[in-house]
Amino acid sequence: MATLVRHIAVLVAVALLSVVGGRAQAQEYPNPFMVEQSEQGLVRTEWGVGVGAVYTGFGRVSSEAVALNSRLAFQGHLDMAVVIGRYFAVESKMIYEKGGVDAEYRGQHYDISTSTFEMPLLLSLRLWDNAVRVKAGVQFGLISNGGYFDGRENYMFGTVTPTWNFATGVGVRVMPNLVVELGYTHALQDGANQLGATEKGVGLDFTTRTHKVTLGVSLLM
Repeated sequence: MATLVRHIAVLVAVALLSVVGGRAQAQEYPNPFMVEQSEQGLVRTEWGVGVGAVYTGFGRVSSEAVALNSRLAFQGHLDMAVVIGRYFAVESKMIYEKGGVDAEYRGQHYDISTSTFEMPLLLSLRLWDNAVRVKAGVQFGLISNGGYFDGRENYMFGTVTPTWNFATGVGVRVMPNLVVELGYTHALQDGANQLGATEKGVGLDFTTRTHKVTLGVSLLM
């Protein structure tokens, strides 16, 4: 099921990129992010690149023997949007995130490194001449890996961002080409994780339920 969702998400991204490419030549304005909009341009496209900081919280851990504390993560993203009229848009991003988790299990500390590749698909409401954008939708966790090194071997921690997530956020355009965004993502599935593995055998299997708060900035091109 997770593999099927990943394939669907990739197809959606390819379709969105195709629409963006087809519409880019039809722009009447060199910069589609200016407040002025063409009355004839009912459908237009937007592009952007950005960076952000991410805090991942563990709302539920199935084992009381495990303590998890997330470190601040950082992400880079490519922004895409198809804007319909003056007030609505379909937005997506290609997000790469790098972070870490401090874990404790049976008196031992684990320094876990995490990396994720995610893609949201959001409906966006544009307000006040496109100065404010409110959005909500689903965010797909396409790849989510966590692992740690015990001094001799590398071991897998498991998933931090599951396949299905609910995402919402608000963005404010502080300059014609600069948008600041605050976002919240809530996992709709449990992540499968493990700690305490050794050369002699597997460790403790447990599940987690995560949520994320992000603060980022995007440069619109």
